Amino acid sequence: MTTITIYRNRRNRHKFLEVHNDGHYHNSVKQFMLWQSAGVMNLTGDGCLHRWRIENLRELLKDYESMERK
Repeated sequence: MTTITIYRNRRNRHKFLEVHNDGHYHNSVKQFMLWQSAGVMNLTGDGCLHRWRIENLRELLKDYESMERK
């Protein structure tokens, strides 16, 4: 079962990561910018999910904090 977790950058509150974990140790990441007050969401790069090795993902997530879904 795939779990989706959203992370917010600690230094830039408009930058987010969407991390998909498929339950078989595969992590895919999509990065986007979100301006909630204006209702604007921009996908960075090509907007597709890209697989990351866990070591690299852990290093990247040091600058991010998990967002609780509401």
